[in-house]
Amino acid sequence: MIRYAFITVTDWNFFPGTLATVSSVLEFHAQTTVYVINNEPRRVSESQADCLSNDPRIRLIDSSAFARDGRHIDAWELKAYCMCDLAERGDFDVLIGIDSDCVLCSDVDREIRMCAESGGFVGGADGDGAHYNDTYAAYGIDTPAHNARYMSTSLFFCAVNPANTAIVRRWAECCAAAVFNGLGPYPGHGDQGVLNAVLYAANRSASVHLLDNALWSQHGIYWQSTIDFKHGAFINHAAGRQRQRAFHCGGSDKFWAIEHRDHVFGAHAGQVYPYVWFLAMLWFGRCRNWSVDPFQYLPPAAHHLADDLVHALPMILQVYPVARQRWDALTDRMIDRLLNGIPRAMSLGEGSMNETIELVASFPGVRRYVELGSYEGGSVLALGLRFANRDIHFYSVESFAGSLDGTMDGHRLPSRSAYLTNLSRFPSLRVQYVPGDSASAAALFADGSVDMLFIDASHETDAVLRDIDAWRAKLNPDGIIAGDDYGWPSVARAVAQRFREICVSPSGCVWWTRASP
Repeated sequence: MIRYAFITVTDWNFFPGTLATVSSVLEFHAQTTVYVINNEPRRVSESQADCLSNDPRIRLIDSSAFARDGRHIDAWELKAYCMCDLAERGDFDVLIGIDSDCVLCSDVDREIRMCAESGGFVGGADGDGAHYNDTYAAYGIDTPAHNARYMSTSLFFCAVNPANTAIVRRWAECCAAAVFNGLGPYPGHGDQGVLNAVLYAANRSASVHLLDNALWSQHGIYWQSTIDFKHGAFINHAAGRQRQRAFHCGGSDKFWAIEHRDHVFGAHAGQVYPYVWFLAMLWFGRCRNWSVDPFQYLPPAAHHLADDLVHALPMILQVYPVARQRWDALTDRMIDRLLNGIPRAMSLGEGSMNETIELVASFPGVRRYVELGSYEGGSVLALGLRFANRDIHFYSVESFAGSLDGTMDGHRLPSRSAYLTNLSRFPSLRVQYVPGDSASAAALFADGSVDMLFIDASHETDAVLRDIDAWRAKLNPDGIIAGDDYGWPSVARAVAQRFREICVSPSGCVWWTRASP
C-alpha cells in the first residue's frame, strides 16, 4: 500500500478555497492525511480553524513550526518547507502539493501509483516551458537554457526517495533566499519557478512526467474551458471531451471572489460546472460547519457565497447527489443567514417555525403546500429553503390587506414591494406567489390537489373559519390542514368549531389535523 499525504497552504483570505480544496481531497481520498499550513502573518481565525478540526485526518500546522535554518515565512515558501520536512522524516511514499485554489473533481490514484513507480515527479504542464537567462546561473544552470518540462505546482506529486529528498531540500533552501521574497539570488515565479529550476540544474527534469494542462493545472486556459457533466463525471469539451481531473483558477479571479461569480453568471457559462463543484465542496464537503453562522468563517469579500449556495443548489444536487441527504441537516443558523434581512414572525429554535418544518418533514408525501398569510415571505421562504432538496411546491397566498382596518391583527400591514423583493432573491426555490384574498385564491386550485394547508392569515375567528371552509375541499383525502398561533383564543375557537380532534405542538402554537379524519 502506498503511503501518501497532501500539503496545502492557507490564510484568512484564502480560507474559502482551502475549505473546498481539502474537502475535495477527502472526497476522493478519505483515508489520506492532509497537512494544512497556516500562514501566520495572515493566520486563519478561530472559527476557520474549527472547520478544519472537524476531521482528524486534517493536520493544521502553524507556519512557525517551519521557522528554522533562517527560513523566511510566507505563502510561497511554506509548501516547500513542509514537503522538505516530511520527506526527511520518511513517513510517506508520495507527497502531493495542492494549491488552495485547486479543487479535485476525480481521484488521483493512478497518478499516485505512477509517481511511486517512476520515483520521480508528476504534475500538470505549464505552457511551453521556461527560458532561463543569466540570472538562473545562481542555480548552477549553464545559461541561456530552455526547460521544456516545466511542471505546475498547483497540483503535483513527488515520490519520496533519497534523490527527491535532496531536490525538495534544495527547493526549500532556494525558496528561503529567493528573488520573489527579496532575500536572495534565486529567481523564478514563486515556489513553482524555483522547484523547476532546481530540477533542471540537477539534471532531473527528465524525471518529471507532465500531465495535460487543460485537465489538471489549467494555466492560462481556465476561462477557455467548456465543462459539462455527464454520467457522473465532468467533461472538458475544449480538451477533446476528456474527463476533467481538477479545477484550478490560478492566474484568474479566485473561485470565492465575486468577480469570478460575475464572470460565470455572465459571459462564461462554460465555467458554471467548475463553480458549482467548488460550492458543493465548500458547503457540503467533509469540512462543512453548519453549526455556526458561516459569516464567522467566510471573509467579508466572500459573503456572496451564501447567496450562491441557494442559487446553485439545484445544480449542486445534480452533480453531488449526497448533498440531497446532507441538506436535511440544515441548521437554524444557516437558515437565518441565508434568509438574512427577511422578517419572520415564526421563530426558529424551539418556536413555531421549527415545529412547522418538523411537521412538513414528517409527511414525505407532501408535494403541494399552501400557506395562507405570508406577510413579507419569511416563513414560506424558510420552508422553501429547508425543503429545497424535496419535490415540494410552496404556494404563498397573501392579500396585503390585513384585517381591513389598516393593520394585520394589530401589526403593520405587510409591504407588497418588500415581499416581491424577498421572493426575487431566491429564484431557484419553488415558492410561488398567489396574490389575492384567501377565499378567492382557493378557486385557482382544483379540489383534492393540495397536500398541506397552513393557515396564518387573519386571526379573527370568522376569518379563520372562512379560510378553513374555502380550502378544505382543496385538500386531498390524506391531506393535512394546520395553522399557527393556536394560543390565540380566536384561533382556537375557530379550530374547535370545525374539527373534533387536533394535535398541538409543544410550544402550543402550531395545530394540525387530517383533512378527512
